[in-house]
Amino acid sequence: MHDAILAQPERIDRMLRTQRALIERAADAAAARKRIIFAGIGTSLNAARLGAFFLRALTAGRALVAVEQSFELIHYPLALGLEDAVILTSHRGWKNFSVEALKRAKAAGALTIAITGELGGEGMGLADFRISTCEQENSFAHTKSFTTALAALALFAVHVAQQRKQLAEARTLTERLCEIENVPAQMRAALACEAACSAASKEIAARPRLLFVGAGPQWTIATEAALKVKETSYFHAEGLETEEFLHGPFSEMDARASLVALLVNDPASAQPSPAFARLVQALRAVGELGVQRVAIVSTNSSKPPASSDVPAERVIGVPAAPEWLSPFTHVVPVQFLSYYLALARGTNPDTGRQHEPAHARAQSLFKL
Repeated sequence: MHDAILAQPERIDRMLRTQRALIERAADAAAARKRIIFAGIGTSLNAARLGAFFLRALTAGRALVAVEQSFELIHYPLALGLEDAVILTSHRGWKNFSVEALKRAKAAGALTIAITGELGGEGMGLADFRISTCEQENSFAHTKSFTTALAALALFAVHVAQQRKQLAEARTLTERLCEIENVPAQMRAALACEAACSAASKEIAARPRLLFVGAGPQWTIATEAALKVKETSYFHAEGLETEEFLHGPFSEMDARASLVALLVNDPASAQPSPAFARLVQALRAVGELGVQRVAIVSTNSSKPPASSDVPAERVIGVPAAPEWLSPFTHVVPVQFLSYYLALARGTNPDTGRQHEPAHARAQSLFKL
């Protein structure tokens, strides 16, 4: 897992170079369809959610998008047809329900696009377009396959928006493409947070409750962070949207909990966003209850913001990026946190517990 985290900037750069033309052709084809549906399972579902967010953000909400979990798309289906494009994300490319969802979409006449790892299952090869991300992961906890898929989805979304003449905020195609091209460098700089994440993880490991909280694209990163903790540390964690956290889950907060807040300062904005300000309020509130607070904050400085600006016991800085691309910088520290939390708890971050006989027997009773 650690090797894969460090490899992400290079793998994204390589994917953008080798798959660009294919992604552009897929986007041109999808732009002609009325509705675009993103689907996946687990970490791939989080990629699907962000794919939909990218397109929504780039078009100021004008694109008709939907997000579906693959099992739900099969058994509680949308009516699919010629006016739809379905984008399936699957790291390994052989999960039964994602392959079945792709088959059903294709049979209904929808355009199908698969975003999957190299040398993955043959099922994804049935798609009209198959976009390769990176080599298959050796760790159960997918990291580089997630972020390379995100980069493919970001490039796809930009070209769909451009083809439909829906790019918002008077940004040109060239400007948006430059933002994507900067992602590997920003992620490479974000790797510098490793030591801070290692230190924070030791404090988090001492408490029995863990929540990740964010809004907008960081809501999905909070969900992905909680999933990574479960996969690596075998420890219960939750990922919540800021307002949902304040409406109910806040009641269980006390000194037994740690909270990781995902805050974004968009460099193009002179003022903190409403999402930023609201999460700062949440941090101040849980501080009254003795909660261990870790804030992951985008910054234009080499130093993280002071605790007087962001009230937390630990403030971890990552490079500032346009908010729509902030998942790439913010996912790095949550990956490190989950990795080092596993080490602090004495668990193996790479096996998904499959090395334990009882878990291996249990997992043999169902197919992925």
